[in-house]
Amino acid sequence: MKIFFKVVLILVAIAIWTWATIIEPYFIIDYDYVKMSSPNWSKNLNGLKVAIVTDIHYAGGAIENWRIDNIIKKTNDAKPDIIVLLGDYVQAGSRRNINLDFLSNRLKRLSAPLGVYAIFGNHDSYFARNLVRDMLAKADIVVLENSNAKVSTPNGDFYLSAIADMTTQNHFYTLAFKNIPQNAPTLFLSHTPDGFKDSPDSAKITFSGHTHGGQIKLPYIGAIFVNLKYDKIGEGKFERDGKVLYVSRGLGTSRVPVRLLCSPTITIATISKE
Repeated sequence: MKIFFKVVLILVAIAIWTWATIIEPYFIIDYDYVKMSSPNWSKNLNGLKVAIVTDIHYAGGAIENWRIDNIIKKTNDAKPDIIVLLGDYVQAGSRRNINLDFLSNRLKRLSAPLGVYAIFGNHDSYFARNLVRDMLAKADIVVLENSNAKVSTPNGDFYLSAIADMTTQNHFYTLAFKNIPQNAPTLFLSHTPDGFKDSPDSAKITFSGHTHGGQIKLPYIGAIFVNLKYDKIGEGKFERDGKVLYVSRGLGTSRVPVRLLCSPTITIATISKE
């Protein structure tokens, strides 16, 4: 009986290892649907669908190339009105294998009527932020960094506002919201959820990534590690002082290349007025 139980434990361990290192990180992409509302949002813009794609952590190689193709297809299949990319496009420790031309070519295939916008994450700086910036430019993606952009639609205008990555760059809320009219409908982007703590009142809706949802979640315990300074929110919705934050668990891995009960996810947010 002792041999039987040992064999069972070994088989279970192999199954968990296979799932966490191969199947879940590479062969599963879920949609995470969320409804967000703001008193500053325009009723004319109700129902705006935003795809949040974050923490791709592309490392290069054949299986990674296949994963990127799958991410692009799943994002476009959701038919969002606008796509926002929240940083960490590359895995900083995999410099030798990364093909930025391939990544640029694939990101250029993202399609949404109102365009594709991007911010930087910490791994982009660890890798080489200027190279990542060039990669995004070749993909015709608008980059926001301590800046904002007005997005015009047939039903009215709204703004995207973003600070630079808090971990690796100087970030300035004043620049991120410069020239945005008071109470204008605005979506605020910060790679790390820590940007929510001191965001201005005009940042009624914030989207972030960075946490990967913890990557490893245990039943009844949840995420075993969340890499944040302030609010330890690994994923999901968080409200404070009339503002709301949504943290997407994202698509890639870092540090430990595993995902367990924390599948790669594209967040689809529908925005409306309260």
